[in-house]
Amino acid sequence: MIDGDDLKAMRKNAGISQELMAKKLECDRKTISNYEQGVSDIKSRQLFRWLMLCKIDTRSLLNEIRQISGSLNRHDASKLQDDEK
Repeated sequence: MIDGDDLKAMRKNAGISQELMAKKLECDRKTISNYEQGVSDIKSRQLFRWLMLCKIDTRSLLNEIRQISGSLNRHDASKLQDDEK
């Protein structure tokens, strides 16, 4: 799980100020501060933009999400087949 400390570390490692991150995410600096302090949860859309701005490779995360989604779809399909019997 990515928490506020992780977000802050990624941002700082990328050399991005809170002000610039806020501008890139189209929000105010206080929102960035709230994410980093754990006051507010970051929305998934903004999280992916944050990761991209910090040049974090999201391919493995996306692959894992696809695997989970695929297994859920297979589970739902087999459940439907069981229900038809």
